[in-house]
Amino acid sequence: MDEKKYTLDEAIGFYEADRFDEALTALKQHRKHPEAQYYLGMMYYEGFGVGKDLEAAKQWFRKASRQGSLDAEYMLLCCEGNTSSCCKA
Repeated sequence: MDEKKYTLDEAIGFYEADRFDEALTALKQHRKHPEAQYYLGMMYYEGFGVGKDLEAAKQWFRKASRQGSLDAEYMLLCCEGNTSSCCKA
């Protein structure tokens, strides 16, 4: 059976609706897009639908940051402990 194709907006909608299993599948379909990479990083950072994994989160945040995502850059700084304004994992 063919895997259902999701738009990036649908993928983000799943994440925002706490439908993390669907979000993971849908976001991975857009894994080269910086916004999808950011949300994948957040899933691993928070342990939403996946095991909490700071190293995996940092990998996704780095990919998104290299493509210009300021949100991912900020989260990468949080993971590295370089900001005083975010929660520690």
